[in-house]
Amino acid sequence: MTDTEQKAAKTKPPKGGRKGGTLFPKIDLPQALEYSKKLVGKTHTGAQAAKTVLPGVFGSSTGPGRVRASALKQYGLMKGESDAYEASELAKQIGAAPREDQGLLLRRAFLQPKVFKDIYDTFHGDSVGKPKIRQQALALKVHPESADECVEIFVQSAIAAGLGRLEGELVSLAAGVAAATPPEAGNETATEGESVSAHGAETEPPATPAAPDEAAYSPRPTTGAKPGFSVTLNVDSSSDPDKLQKQLELLRRYGLI
Repeated sequence: MTDTEQKAAKTKPPKGGRKGGTLFPKIDLPQALEYSKKLVGKTHTGAQAAKTVLPGVFGSSTGPGRVRASALKQYGLMKGESDAYEASELAKQIGAAPREDQGLLLRRAFLQPKVFKDIYDTFHGDSVGKPKIRQQALALKVHPESADECVEIFVQSAIAAGLGRLEGELVSLAAGVAAATPPEAGNETATEGESVSAHGAETEPPATPAAPDEAAYSPRPTTGAKPGFSVTLNVDSSSDPDKLQKQLELLRRYGLI
């Protein structure tokens, strides 16, 4: 092997290694929640160093463990630096809340990664295909080799947070939280397997306005009182029941009651 070939072999990144581009979580929200649950228990009595947290919570003290830890920080579920990692307040709230009360908390976690929030803000209230979401991910500078992975993780996380669902080939994203305060700005470009500490100091996730539940996907009723109209019916013992019934039917027909 020539000197040039030896240098090229040393500088060539390993398969699945550094790619660069806009940072996004490399695991979906359901997976992140499983690790978050472990992290809450592991750091219940205080922050722990990376040498304890990475293998103890994420199952690896090398690249895979750092990637998973990075994802938790992006979802706002972990805080601290490599010498003192611990579960965030959001992670503790999710762990303590009954399943039926976790909706808003999961939406906060889903909207923490900036690229996910940007995609959601673009398509909320619409039904779009995955190729359209991929196009938007590329516009947000996600690396082309990671774009499909980003789309799949985004979709699965949106479904888990109650803000999306699959309808055949389309992804339906609920409307209602596009105006949420954006997460704290972090390092928007990174490489796979990067050090978790590259994200900087952790801050608690900002409050997010309540998002719609399943009713967001249902058509709104077309009947009911019209804004600006006041309807008064005078009924006494001498009122003609048949006449009163006709008046009520007429009001219903025009959507006034």
